[in-house]
Parts: sequence; structure tokens; C-alpha cells
Amino acid sequence: MKNNFCNKISTTLIFLAVTCFSQFLILNAQEDNVTDKLLTALKFKPIQKDVEYDIPTEAEIPQCKINLYENKRGYIVTNSQNHVIRIFFDKNGDGQIDQWSYYRNGIEVYRDVAASGSGKADQFRWLNHGGTRVGVDVNRDSVIDYWKNISAEEVSREVVLAVGARDVGRFLRASLSQEELQVLGLGKNLNDSVAQKIAALQNDFIESVKSMNLGNNLQWYQLNAGFPGTVPAGSNGIASDLQVYENTIATVGTGKETKQISIGTIVKVSENNWRVIDVPKLYDESTSAYTFIPQSAVSNISGQSDNEVIKLINDYQKLAAETPSLPENQRPAQHKKTMGMMLQIINLSATEKDRELWIKLMADEIMEAAQKKEFPEAESYIDQIYKSVANSESAELAAYVRYRQIMTEYHATKMEEIKAYTAWMTNLENFVTEKRFEATETGLEVMMQLAGNREMSSRTNEEPLKWYTRIVELAGNKPIAAKANGAIRRLQSAGKAVPFQATDSTGQRFDITALRGNYVLLCFWDSNISDPSMLTGIKRETDRLANLGVKTVGVNLDPSVEILNATARELGLKWTQLFAQGGFDNQLATYWGIQNVPSLILYGKDGKVLKEKINSINEIQSIIENNK
Repeated sequence: MKNNFCNKISTTLIFLAVTCFSQFLILNAQEDNVTDKLLTALKFKPIQKDVEYDIPTEAEIPQCKINLYENKRGYIVTNSQNHVIRIFFDKNGDGQIDQWSYYRNGIEVYRDVAASGSGKADQFRWLNHGGTRVGVDVNRDSVIDYWKNISAEEVSREVVLAVGARDVGRFLRASLSQEELQVLGLGKNLNDSVAQKIAALQNDFIESVKSMNLGNNLQWYQLNAGFPGTVPAGSNGIASDLQVYENTIATVGTGKETKQISIGTIVKVSENNWRVIDVPKLYDESTSAYTFIPQSAVSNISGQSDNEVIKLINDYQKLAAETPSLPENQRPAQHKKTMGMMLQIINLSATEKDRELWIKLMADEIMEAAQKKEFPEAESYIDQIYKSVANSESAELAAYVRYRQIMTEYHATKMEEIKAYTAWMTNLENFVTEKRFEATETGLEVMMQLAGNREMSSRTNEEPLKWYTRIVELAGNKPIAAKANGAIRRLQSAGKAVPFQATDSTGQRFDITALRGNYVLLCFWDSNISDPSMLTGIKRETDRLANLGVKTVGVNLDPSVEILNATARELGLKWTQLFAQGGFDNQLATYWGIQNVPSLILYGKDGKVLKEKINSINEIQSIIENNK
């Protein structure tokens, strides 16, 4: 297939089949003029308008470059700083582009995907700081028909933008449908009550938008909500635990002033998939929106913020949104303004919870600015923040900021790469061995990260095992202890008949012992592997290894079986696919202590683990030959 595709590159057109203004654009691989090819590629735009991505100015375009990507299976476009700004890729090797990725500051933020193999994008994904949502277009008309993934914050934003655009369809996509209501398994009385609510959403939304009269220049700033609550199975006839936010409020900007809109109840319908069930209204302290948890049981719901703080948050949001589009030489000053605004918000925070939230956010932003090399004063600012919390009663807060300080120092260092890495690892070790920090959430997470790094860099398992064992000693009954125990099990598994039972994607039970007499390769993977060619490469190699008697079993860590099945179809994966809810925290990843994908474990014909840590799938044939 690879050779056939290379021939197509040299003799035919490659169609970058992306719908843009309802037209197909074509990128001609025969073009000898690289500039023409680049200009054609830069004409491509995300199908969904709600994307913030890098667009070179006319003056910057001549400094951009376009090159063939991944064995001539696509194109990569970079800017003058050599940051990736576009990748157009043929995932399934059929000679047609089926994935269009858009970047901001060198990080992918959005992707159009032709998941059905039609050559036309029908899935839209926001990534990294672009968000978490995944929208699906069933009839391929460029309009999202339903959300496969969308967080509570993002669903509230969809409601706000629907209000601004007076778009009832957009609002209904963010709302609970009658079909989703049935999946929730509510008791009859509660089910009937919610059903009446959602049946009236369309008409009530139209009337509410008219009465609010907020104009079409509406901006979402943040979701104000307390902790989500779990309504336990059995309450009011509910079949299984239900997660909800009650009485939520969105802070919005109208272009002239800041307002608050009541969003009401937001309910979780599946993993990272939330829906609203109330009509948005202007927030009124005298009215509240509760559905599943009685109002008397809910406390600490924010939304009555002081006007001064709301204005500061408004100003901060605007500054932060402007920063990426500024020339590089103006960004340090902009970051300084942003940090000053955040310090004011911290000082005016009404509660300790709010104060801690903004301190953490500020530490994260300083670290990110240092990573992008945009804020020379980053070390000074993070040092100031850390000193303010170092002796705090909250060891968790101090640990959180201290870790960001270590990362900021690493990104800001002028040392050569190897020395910088060594210093960074030393600082991490010092951090996780400090008595005050080692058992904090951040301390344990960093210890897990340190163990994972040692796994990749050490020739033996002694060093990572030391850290995983320490996590188990410190973490008690926390989930991270089970994950560390799983990593210990995996690293000590060579030569052992490690039992492994699970459920596959069709609901059938799987037992590793049933495959004794065969080499069995466990391949841990998910659909978000950073380099798509890894999966296609693994698929190609496992097809070849099948001739050597190797049976590949996929262990999928996607958030839903629907995503697993869609990706498996796209790539033509014929493996048995094991699946459990929970992504990287599911019982399968926990059992083996898996932190990164792809991860590979090889069982021998005798049912014992032959190799517990395989760095490259190309090693497998030699491992098998050496085992004969």
C-alpha cells in the first residue's frame, strides 16, 4: 500500500476533502511551485467556526513552509518560528486526506476528521487548550448533529453562544434529549417531570432569548458552579448514580457590560458528556434552578460575585484572549498586565476556595508562558506566588505551586538540553522527597510522572520500581496507589503467568489463558495517540506478526466504546478489543499501571509474560526468535 500511495503522490492529485463554504478544496501534489502549494493549503479553514488557530499574515506567508509528511501520506505546514500550523493527513492509507489538523502556538487545537471513510469530514474535535468537545455530523452537511463529548463548562458556553446567535438548534444540541433521558434511568415521577421540561425547551428558549434581549455580541467568560453532586442509585427510583451540577450560572459579556445568565441544572449523560435541562434566563438572586438535589441540600454555589471582581474577571479574560494574536515582542508586557490583574482578583477573592483557585490558575499561566518563551519575568513571578503560599496551612496548595515553579525554571533555563533535563529530574526528586509534599495529590502525581520517566530512560526496572513502591506506601487507598501497584505488577511480570481477565467491546468475557499456545501481544491504545501513524504502523506490523503466530489483543483506553469502534473501523483493526469505562483510569489501565500509549506487553506460548516493556513493535520478532 505504501508504494502504491507513493506512486499516487507522484502521478495524481491528492484530494484534501474538507468542506469549506460547502465546497471541496483540492491540493495538487503535482504542483512544482511550492508557493502555490502552500497558498492552496493555507486556504483550508476549520469546518466549525468556533476555533482559534494560527493564521499567518500576508507578510508571514513567504516564511512558511510546506513539506510532505509521514511517508508522503500528508502535508505539514510550519511558520517562521518552525511551529506547526497545519497537518493534513491520510490516516487509513487510501490515498485521500481524511484528517485536517489546525494548530495554535505549535499545539493542535482542532481537528476535522472523515471518520466514516467518505472523504468528507463528519467529526469535529477540539483538543488541548482548544477544549475537549467532539461533535458528530451524521449527514455530512457541516452542522454538528450531536455531541459525543462535551464538558459542563463547554456545554454552558454552547448555551450562551446559542443565546447570542438566537440559534435554537445549537441550544437543543446542548440540551438533554428524550432519548438521553431514557438512558439516565430515572424513576417514573422524576422522569415525567424532566420530560415535561425538555419537551418545552424549544419554545421556551425562543421566548427567553427575546425577553433577555442581550444582543448578538455575547461572549462566554466562565461557568460559576459549586461542586458537582452525585445522586445515588435508588434515590427517587434512579437506576444508577447520577452526576449533576445544580443552579449553575454563566458570566457573560455583552460588548458593553458583564451579565450573569442562569444555566440551571447540568447533568452527565456519559463520560465527559453533559447536557442542560433548563432554559437560560437572566440571573436573579430570588430564583434558583434545582432539579435532582433539593435546594436546601446545596451550599456554596457561587454566582453572587462582587461586581468589582466580575469586572476584573472580565478584563482578565479579554487580556488573556488577546495575547496569542499579539506580536511576540508585545507578549511579555501583556503577560505582565494579565498577572497583575490576577493578583488583584486573588486579593479580592471572597472565599479561601476562590483565592486558591486563582492562585493555581496564575501558577499554571506563568508556567505556560515560560514554556512558550514569552515571559522573561516568569521565574520572578512564580517565586513571588510560591513565597506567598509556602507556609500556608494547605500543603496541597503549596505543593501545587512549587511543582509549577520547578516546571517554570526548567522551561526558562538557558542550560544545554542534557544538563537542563538532569537538573529538572533532580528538582523533581527533591520535591517528591520533601516530607511536607510527598503525600500531597501533586506530590504523588509527580512521583508517578517521575517513575514513568525512569521507566523510559532506565535500562533496568530498579529505579521506577523504587518510586512506584513509594507511591503505594504513601497513597493509602487512593486510586493512584492501585495504579502504582499495577505498574509494579507489570514491571515484575516477566516469566510469570500473570492472570488477566476483562470484557471485550461486544460485552464478551476475555481470559488470557484461553490463548495459551500462542504468542499474545497486548496493545494498550486510544484514539488520541499524538502521532496517528503510530497506530497505522502497529496495525501494519501486527498484520505481519500474525504470520508468526502472534495474536494481538487491543486494550482500549478511550472514554467510550463508540469512539473505540469508530477508530477501529477507520484503521481496519481486526483485533479483539478489550474495553472498560474510565479511560486511562479504567480498571484495565490500573491493573497494568499504564500511563502512556501505545504500550505493549508480550505473552509467550506457555502463557507467561515474555517481555513486559517493549520500546518498539519492531523488537517483537527478534524477541520471539531469541525465545525459541
